[in-house]
Amino acid sequence: MSEYTITLKPVYSCPAAEVPEGVNLPENWTLSWHQVETLKAIRDPNIDVIFNTAMTGDGKSLAAYLPVMTSKKFTLAMYPTNELARDQEKQVQGYKDIFKPQNDPQIFRLNAGILEDFIATNNISSKLLALIDRADNSEILLTNPDIFHYIHDFRYLRRNKKGYGDKPDRLFAKIDRNYELFLFDEFHIFSSPQITSILNAMLLMKHTVPNKKFLFLSATPNDLLQDFLSKSGLRYKIIDPIQENKYSFEDDGNKWRKINNTITLKFPTKLEPNLRSSYDWIQENAESVILKFFQDNPNSKGAIILNSIASIKKLLPKFKELFEPLGLKVRENTGLTGETEKAKSVIEADLLLGTSTIDVGVDFKINFLVFEASDAGNFIQRFGRLGRHSGFDTYQAYALLPNFIIERLFEVEQHPLEHNATYDRINFSDVIRSKYGYINEFERYPQRWGSVQSAMIYYELKKHLSSQYPAAADGFGGDIQRSLNISVEKKIGQIYHCKQQGKQKVVDEARSFRGSSQLNCGIYDLTNPDEPAKERFKTYNLPSLISNFIYEWMDKETFIKEANKAGVSIKRFDECLCYLKVTGYQEIRENWHFYYPGQDLSTLVGSSKVQVLKGLEVNAGIDAISKSLSRRGLVCYISDYDRSTLRSKLGLPIHFQAYGLSDRLQDKKPPYTIAFGKSALLLETLIWHWQPKEGDVWIC
Repeated sequence: MSEYTITLKPVYSCPAAEVPEGVNLPENWTLSWHQVETLKAIRDPNIDVIFNTAMTGDGKSLAAYLPVMTSKKFTLAMYPTNELARDQEKQVQGYKDIFKPQNDPQIFRLNAGILEDFIATNNISSKLLALIDRADNSEILLTNPDIFHYIHDFRYLRRNKKGYGDKPDRLFAKIDRNYELFLFDEFHIFSSPQITSILNAMLLMKHTVPNKKFLFLSATPNDLLQDFLSKSGLRYKIIDPIQENKYSFEDDGNKWRKINNTITLKFPTKLEPNLRSSYDWIQENAESVILKFFQDNPNSKGAIILNSIASIKKLLPKFKELFEPLGLKVRENTGLTGETEKAKSVIEADLLLGTSTIDVGVDFKINFLVFEASDAGNFIQRFGRLGRHSGFDTYQAYALLPNFIIERLFEVEQHPLEHNATYDRINFSDVIRSKYGYINEFERYPQRWGSVQSAMIYYELKKHLSSQYPAAADGFGGDIQRSLNISVEKKIGQIYHCKQQGKQKVVDEARSFRGSSQLNCGIYDLTNPDEPAKERFKTYNLPSLISNFIYEWMDKETFIKEANKAGVSIKRFDECLCYLKVTGYQEIRENWHFYYPGQDLSTLVGSSKVQVLKGLEVNAGIDAISKSLSRRGLVCYISDYDRSTLRSKLGLPIHFQAYGLSDRLQDKKPPYTIAFGKSALLLETLIWHWQPKEGDVWIC
């Protein structure tokens, strides 16, 4: 059989039985059960943290913004991707137009690039002052959890190397006093490092600027975070419509709101578990399947969501050639797409080709979807983009999964799915979760490395803020010790010893949110001739560049000169590993590895510790890249298992920064694995089992 097909029933959401006090709804509006329950929880003084786990398309965003639209509940909202923040900015403005709140809350979206442009445009002297300005003038501030993390890690302050200068609370206390509700959207996509970072910030706020509300909008409440909250004394409530039977899959005329349409889902068979299989299937079926759907169903809108930017870039010309003669627009939206194109793509495209920039919560109207998925959560997230909007006659998706997943779903003994059968969304999602492979959640990370940031917050509270917040250090320290099962005083001693050994970079990596981007290169992207000159200057990681792109060397002086000429803020390029001009995409993925020409690698592997390593090279690409790489001290962890073995044994995520390593230049099967930055810390928690002697500084 070339493909299996199933049908997903429509989904109906239960309406609320009442309109909460103080809420004036527009005519013919009805709130969902979960929206009213969320508002009640936010108003409840006995609840600190709320999890809303309503299904995709059921109005979780409105549940979050009802308080600020109906009262002065100023809101700081965090979104994991710039694309989602942009999408939500439009939604929030729409709510404002509908509800017309009396206090006319001002909305502002903020990320690193916007912050730099705001500073330059308004001639502001520092990021600290710019952040304070935006907080003072934005009742609704949409940003990302990275900026939130760094605010509560005492970054952006003007302090010298000895710590003198701005008080640690100058920024975080200002921000936290301005807002009452702190919103985290799509937080389930994050792992244990980010969970620990947010916990640290929440506990800092609990003991300095208390009585704040935290709302997590997520498909699944994270067990690790719930455990931490319970141990730390933060009171939480889960709003779960599934558990409360607030969804129906039949239209029985009871006026429940339809939130998802009937979908036909097809599973092509015999796709090999490799990086090219989805790309090859799309190439082969571009005309016979994808274009034909649009011809058979006029006025359709569709999306193709893949893991690889290079695959999207290579497919783009083919689809433009097929679609544009028919008057259909093909657009791209990836991590390398400029802001102008991203903003237009979701609105203009008849067929949108994208990566993870569009699979996280972005609300676009489509009735056709082709997607691949690296894990169960990724599958549910991407599939959730389809069927949310009425107005189409048919809704169809193709899930490009490796053959072993298809076998588990349809072919093995007691397989859970049958060809041509019909299922509801809840049971189907449970099946997908049960049949995908295990993805590691790195449960040991919070105690081992997340606690580094915890200890530094405790240190700042005790040394610099004891007069302003007399009980904060003891309160924070007690909560974090119970949550993470650590001794903060002992951890501070370990951090000090690590710094004394010259490993400040390891401490900095542990205190980062997503990682320090050690392998990021500055690129001048010439692959999209329609892109504005200012948006061609980007950053991208070296391994992906070597694997997929055609590029030329640029010296830093030339790159910065051209960026300045285009009006680009250049500060974000200061720490780039090197600078490259990207001119195209390789048809066949480059096979390469990291190469260490120094001492015998077995010595480095034997240390079993995260280290700062110089002298690394790569056995492909331009020689100048290896020279730049070899001069940089990189936070890394080396394992004596090869990369494939580690990935299969440990359930490493698809984009985990672990690569082949050898001390032989032409080695076809590198025997070692090297992980960088945050991935190095994560990997170390999984495979280092040696227990340190009493007093040994195990963190470095």
